[in-house]
Parts: sequence; C-alpha cells; structure tokens
Amino acid sequence: MADNSGADNKTVSSPAKKKGMSFALSAFIVGLGSVIVKLSGLIRDVIVSDRFSEKVFRDGYRVAFNIPDLFFSLLVGGAIYSTVAPYLSAKLAIGKEKEGVRTVSIFISVVCVVMFCFCAVGTIFSEPMYELYALGNKKINPEALSLAAQASKFLFPQIFFLMLAALCNGILTAYRKFTITSFGPLLYNILVILAILIFGGNTQKNLNMTTAGILGAAVIYFICQYLFGFRQMKQFRFSFKPADKEFLMLFRRAIPILISASITQINAVVLNRFALPFGDGFVWAYGNASTIWQIPYTVFVVAITTVMTPELAGDYVSQRFSKASDLISSSMRSALFMTIPSAVFIAVMNVDVVKAIYQWKSTYTDEDAQTAAVFLLGFSSAIVTATVIHVFNQAFYAIGQTKMPLIAGILALVITPLSCQILVTAGVGPLSLSIAYSIANVCQMILLAIVYCRRKELAPHGIIGFLLKAALSVAVMAGIVFVLDMFVPAQGGKISQLGIIALKGIVAVAVYFAMAVILKMQEAMYWIDKGKRLLKKHRP
Repeated sequence: MADNSGADNKTVSSPAKKKGMSFALSAFIVGLGSVIVKLSGLIRDVIVSDRFSEKVFRDGYRVAFNIPDLFFSLLVGGAIYSTVAPYLSAKLAIGKEKEGVRTVSIFISVVCVVMFCFCAVGTIFSEPMYELYALGNKKINPEALSLAAQASKFLFPQIFFLMLAALCNGILTAYRKFTITSFGPLLYNILVILAILIFGGNTQKNLNMTTAGILGAAVIYFICQYLFGFRQMKQFRFSFKPADKEFLMLFRRAIPILISASITQINAVVLNRFALPFGDGFVWAYGNASTIWQIPYTVFVVAITTVMTPELAGDYVSQRFSKASDLISSSMRSALFMTIPSAVFIAVMNVDVVKAIYQWKSTYTDEDAQTAAVFLLGFSSAIVTATVIHVFNQAFYAIGQTKMPLIAGILALVITPLSCQILVTAGVGPLSLSIAYSIANVCQMILLAIVYCRRKELAPHGIIGFLLKAALSVAVMAGIVFVLDMFVPAQGGKISQLGIIALKGIVAVAVYFAMAVILKMQEAMYWIDKGKRLLKKHRP
C-alpha cells in the first residue's frame, strides 16, 4: 500500500474505537442487520411467487435482473466496498483523512459518469442484449426473454442509484458506521415488496410497473443512505479528474476487484442460461436455491468480513502483522463455526427447508419445491467453500493485493460452464448447475489459500485443528438430525411444518454446540464465557 513508512505511519484511533465499539459488537450489528435484510428478501421472493403465479412470469422477472446486475458488477460491484472502504480506512488509520476524501471524491465522480452512460445504453438497447443472451439455444422460451427485456428498461437506471447507495455504504463502513450500512438495505427491500404487492401480476404491463416501482425504491434508498450519513458524506464533492495520480493508483487497484466481483454475476447469468432449457420455472427454482444457501453465507460471513476488512487494512498499513494474522484467523474460524453446521443441516433437510421458506400458498407447488431442493443439495458445499473464498478475498483487498482474487475468479469462470456442460451432457440434469458451481468454488478456494498463506506473517493459524473438531461435531449433529427426520417428518399444516423444522434446527444447534464444548473449541468457549460474564453482571 502507498503510505507505510516514516512519520506517516503514526496511527490514530478510528471513530469506532473512540466510542469503544468492539469488533464483536460491530460484527453483531452487521450480522443482525443481515438477518433482518435477508428475511425481508425472502418475504419478497415469496410474494413474487404469489403475484406472478405463472412460471413464465417468474422466470421473466428473475431474468430481467440478469444483464442489469451484470452491468453493475462489471462497472462497480464489489469494487466499491473492497476498494473504497480499505483505502479510506487506511488513510484514516495514518491520519490522512483529507487526502483520502479527495481521492475517493474523484473515484466517485468518474464512476458516476461512466455508470450513467452505460445505464443509458442498456435502457435503449435492452431488446438486442436479451436476443444476444439467447443466441444459439432454441430451447429457451422466447416469451420469458421478451418479458425480461421489456422489464429491464427500468432496472438499468435502478442500478445507477444502487451504485450511489453502495458508494455511501463503502464510505460509511470506513468510518465504522455499521448500523447505517447494515439496516439501510432493509428499507430498500420493504419498498420493493410494496412495489411487487401493488403492481405484480401475470401481464407484461404488471411486470413493467413492478420494475418501475423497484427503480423508485432504489432512488429512495440512496437518498436515505446519504441523509443518514450526511455528517460523513457532506465532505465528498463532485471532482472529475481522471488524470489525478492518486486516483489512478486507486483505479488500478479497483480494476482487478471489478472483474473479480463481476465473476459471480457472470456465473449466475451463464447458469441461468443453462437452466432455461430445462423448462418454465427452473430459473426461478435455481434462484430460490441460490437465495437459501446465501442466507448463512451473508448473515455470518459477510457480517464478519465487513468489520474485518477496514480493521485489517489499518493493521497492515501500520505494519501490525501479528495482529493482522490473529484477526484473519479468528474471522475465518468464527465464520466457519457458523457456516459448516448450516451447510450440513441444509443438505440433510433440503426439501423441508425450501418448503418452509417458499411454500405458503398453492401457487408454489411440491414440484416447485422439489426442483429447488435439487439445486440446493448441490449448493450445500458452496456455503463452506464460499466462506473461505470471501475471507481470503477481503484479506487480499485489505492489504492492497487485488490481482490474486481476479486470477482465482477467472479460474472459476472457466471451470463453471465447462463442468456444467460436461455434467449436463452426461445426463446429470438440473443438479449439474449447482454441482458445477461448487466444483469451481473448491478450485478457487485452494488457489487463494495457497497463495495467501505464502506470507507466513499474515497467514491464518489454527485452522486445521479447528476443522477436525468441527467435522466431528457436525458428523454427530447430522446423524441425529437424520434419525430425527425419519421418525418426525415435517407434515400437517404450515404452522405444524414450521414447528417441526424449527425443533430439528434447535436440536441441531444444541448437539453441534455441545460437541464443540466437549472438544473445547475456542469459538464455543467464547460464547460460554460471554454468558457467564452476563450472568455475573446481572446477578443481584
């Protein structure tokens, strides 16, 4: 990174530390926000299934987001958080706030101009883009693509305002304003839900009005994020200076992140294209499964790394390498401690989990649930591999080394469609899509781990021992849940089904945590100690 020598390395307290906000508290706030936002997102998907009761309209709704979201990922995507937040955090850590604000202002200005132009092009030429998307595959339903092309005209300008909101979030994350950034998306989801409820229906007009309402939700979301963080945001000004040296340095760092972040969306576009020929409803089912596996990933992993990244950037630029190693180690173990049992529970209970989340009305049939459950089974391992990938990616970004995540992402981008084509040709069926994604994740994870751990002073430690204990704990948990599911299947009315699944979830958590305590896993003992301190604090 740029400033790592001399007097400039004198550290200053971050805003979070001045207020006594601990890493654990920050992660809890982000995690709580993620849970609430994810729940609202699930409610949104359930309402989509109800309002767009015909499968072709569900697919049209889902596919309408593909190309606009790809534009967003290619042009800004994860680069906003993974570039702006670490860069500005590092400047704050060494007392160079004004320099950081100036460079980020230029970055925002250039990105806004470029994004505006691309959004305009996308809005005007949406139909040819979706025709190109279907090129070479006659099995794709042309009605679904036509619906998507028309509806996407409101989604291209929508991503411009989502970009502005994401820029606000990146800046506020650097200032440790985690409450604003964590709960802001909830407002957006609520507004989107209202748009679907009011305008949703099985006509092109209804679909267009729904996406227009989603555009309005993005505008309001950005305005609110800006106003909530006005104290920090007011210092950033429009400054279009693309030749500025510091901006060019930041831009060069952002390019690999832009491409890396877009790879996930490119994979989604590719896999959706593989899903379309299987028939109406398969794109929606694939999306349902993708949403479910990302729940534990987002709630636990993204919450932890959101707090980890700016802290790690500050430790690295201040050359506190031992502290940086401890931070990534604890972050990795904490994230895996949560996601490993989540992955196994979802794999064992895949059909019941889908039904519990999405089957609220007869419009979402048992067949729909079975289709989504097939995809979900293939995704279960991705919960764990994506955890490791995301932690390593954010660690690379925090220390200013952005090329390696790009190389690993390109590897995954090549492996995913290649594996998918081989599996589909071999007759594996719809499961091919999620298995291909998981295979690519494993390759990506191995490459990132090998390269990052070459720097021994920054490498995570204690992971092998942790994984052995976690594997034993989760094996016992899986066995008990499997037996329990045989004797107590989720049946009856909706309340009864939810109660039985919740019971199994509680048993799974209790067994896993008990095994972790028996094996003296550090992450379990932390919560035991935390509970003891709370009891002592409230004891008369």
